[in-house]
Amino acid sequence: MTLRRGLQNLRGTRGPSARNGPSGTGALGFTLIELMVVVLIITVVAGLAVPTAVVQLRDRRVQEAARSIGSLYREARLHAVGRGAATLLRYDGTTFTTLEARAGASLPVCPDVPVPDCLGVPWVAEPDRSRQVSSYQPVAATGDLAAMTVTLSDASGAAVSAFEVCFSPNGRAFSRQIINDGTQLQLLNQVYSVTLKRSGQGRERVVALLPNGTARLL
Repeated sequence: MTLRRGLQNLRGTRGPSARNGPSGTGALGFTLIELMVVVLIITVVAGLAVPTAVVQLRDRRVQEAARSIGSLYREARLHAVGRGAATLLRYDGTTFTTLEARAGASLPVCPDVPVPDCLGVPWVAEPDRSRQVSSYQPVAATGDLAAMTVTLSDASGAAVSAFEVCFSPNGRAFSRQIINDGTQLQLLNQVYSVTLKRSGQGRERVVALLPNGTARLL
């Protein structure tokens, strides 16, 4: 009888009423095994989610770099129209540099006078005939963007190692696939694309430069 009553009392303390009782003296807590199982589940879920989050973060940085390049072309065009000066955007394989044409040594009294003519400026031979407006290097030496590649190609898909686009104040765009004054700038007459991709992960981002000089992120 004594053993049976003890078992009945033990069952009564483990029943739902004791767990939810107002006094709480008979409420049961979590066992160590239950806590370990919960911690294990959280660890597994976090381990699955972290790689995906890292890939998305790196992909976002590639997208931001593509947006920055698109903005460079748009801002160079607006700069030419707003300043009344020929504005050249140069890509040398690593860096995008924006230059504004000026009189320089040809007009010592006022060397910073804007020059509107894209074709009459010796952009390479006479550096004093232009001034740097901005510069952007999309691929970083270290960090997440170190693994990113930037490829500029023409309408046929052929890679272009160097490229210059000059915007005149009247909105016209001229280009050449070389950084050399010996090659004359010609009217931009085809679509060029800048492709950014992080090797091994993420999707590629493409910036298209249209013949009218506008840039779009595809």
